Amino acid sequence: MRDLLRNWTTARVLRLVLAAVFLAAGISEGETLAYIAAAVFGVQAIFNVGCCGASCAAPPANRKAVGVVQEVDHEKVN
Repeated sequence: MRDLLRNWTTARVLRLVLAAVFLAAGISEGETLAYIAAAVFGVQAIFNVGCCGASCAAPPANRKAVGVVQEVDHEKVN
């Protein structure tokens, strides 16, 4: 639940606004396509995904040890 309320970028807010606009259009005009567009943009905004399918542009995971290189010891095996 915490992840849904964090990291609201401009693109994510824009998707939420578009979902609200399409929902309002669907309610006022009774258009099924507007309801579908509102659902797509709403899901994208809530779950913070940028596209549909396996090639989704989800935000990268936070890594604490970025740039830290650990030294590796090697042994020669005969």
